Amino acid sequence: MASILKNWREAATLILVTSSNISRSARIQLTNATLAKESTTGESTTSDVKARKQSIIREDDFEVLMLKRSAKSKFMPNVYVFPGGVADSDFSAQWLSVFNKLGQNVCKRIFENVTVDSSKAAPMFTRERSQAYTAIPSEVAFRICAIRETFEESGVLLAQPANQSIASSIYSQNRVLSPALLHEDVNVINNWRQRVNKDPTEFLKMCLELDLVPEVWSLYEWSNWLTPTLRHEQGRRFDTAFFVCCVDHKPTAAVDLAETVNALWASPSSLLSAYFKQKGGLAPPQVYELSRLLNFKSASDLHHLVSGPNRSRVERWLPIALVCKTHTLSLMPGDDLYPEAVDNVDPQILNFDEESLEELNTKYRRHHRVVMGKGQADPGMHILCNTQPSEGHVNPNIDLFEKIRLKANL
Repeated sequence: MASILKNWREAATLILVTSSNISRSARIQLTNATLAKESTTGESTTSDVKARKQSIIREDDFEVLMLKRSAKSKFMPNVYVFPGGVADSDFSAQWLSVFNKLGQNVCKRIFENVTVDSSKAAPMFTRERSQAYTAIPSEVAFRICAIRETFEESGVLLAQPANQSIASSIYSQNRVLSPALLHEDVNVINNWRQRVNKDPTEFLKMCLELDLVPEVWSLYEWSNWLTPTLRHEQGRRFDTAFFVCCVDHKPTAAVDLAETVNALWASPSSLLSAYFKQKGGLAPPQVYELSRLLNFKSASDLHHLVSGPNRSRVERWLPIALVCKTHTLSLMPGDDLYPEAVDNVDPQILNFDEESLEELNTKYRRHHRVVMGKGQADPGMHILCNTQPSEGHVNPNIDLFEKIRLKANL
């Protein structure tokens, strides 16, 4: 496992986004059948064929994979989350053998792409580690972790055959969505999934034996959350890297019935609407991140942003609790009320018991805060954010978020 930290564990999460409402196999069948009919009957012109093919492979749908955690989970039970988990064998030096199957130049290019501007990276990517955990960059290891955990929890495998020439797709990664793997033998993959669920080190063995390479080049940094000191359960805290991967079809997701008990593909707006109607069901970081995804109309739009060449590295966010007369706030970096000196270990609460939320909003005008009402029947959160996002990043879409909240509560 990754080099142990005393106060929290390191983890990775994947926001998996699909651009289509049908599976790849169904899409291919529809496309082939359509083109075959047109080639034999001559009913369509070339432009007609192109138009019909585009209608089948359209990229205007936008859904996210969510998994419901088991009631027995020690951390965040009974809520929907993005797939993910703690780092394990993902730092192993043996991964070099896997990536070098693509050729040393390709391997070098992959590592360079994901470690760009490393001096500006979040602490989980830059901290010193013992020699056993330095064979591959942390940025690669945590991407492997996100891919492995997604495979364990949902069965979706983001990998490519090493014996296939994939250099072109890697070098053009800013222009293509991930194909995600459809292995020729489902039984083989299911058997390996069971083995990986029992022992995470089996994921490395699977890639070596099946000549697969985790598709780390298709994962892009999205955010980095450090569990607040007041929200940890039974001492559990996590420093978690959130990645985004946009795929060109809807992979079939199947839960493991251990950690996860339900899998759901849904749009960010419908997920948030359900959250407000049901007055819960999503973990706080998921609500916040879904509100950011409201800025995009398609997976292609999202992919265009995250694959941008001048995009800033993510910073680590540690929410700080603030209690005022009418509400409880969770402050984020950039807020006027966010403390200059932050304690990453001991609980830290700011008290403004004599002031209301309205008074605080007026007095401290730069907002990056999540707001929860005191004693209200509706536990749904509000988000206030008027800070300037970093290059290549977006703030929550407050207007659309509020419209969804208000409509859901009618």
